[in-house]
Amino acid sequence: MNSVQILGNLARDPEVRFTKTGKAVATFTVAASNEYVDTSTGEVKQQTAYVNCVAWGRQGELVGSLRKGSRCFVEGRLNTRSYETHDGQKRYITEVVANMVGVSLADTSTKSNFDSFAPDAGNAGGEEEIPF
Repeated sequence: MNSVQILGNLARDPEVRFTKTGKAVATFTVAASNEYVDTSTGEVKQQTAYVNCVAWGRQGELVGSLRKGSRCFVEGRLNTRSYETHDGQKRYITEVVANMVGVSLADTSTKSNFDSFAPDAGNAGGEEEIPF
């Protein structure tokens, strides 16, 4: 089973682009932190992972309205793709293709903790070429 869940803050503003057919695709990075105890010193330390994510269609458009620092929850699948640079080098990108993105509403006056950007029906994500 290929399933990923990440809770963290946006490390930068999402970038939204559109495919040749007009389908939105948003790329964004989530900074997810965890704490651990250093066995040699007994200190509690924090480790942060910066996870690349992509959201397609209407969900991608909605993610584009978020800003750096927004608390969010991403559920999706891990995907690796490759591309060739202008000088002929092959590059690989591993990212989470979002099925659902939940946004923290803690800073607003609403009673809900998270509001979800639901996926589009039939949002496979891999059907079109990413425009970057």
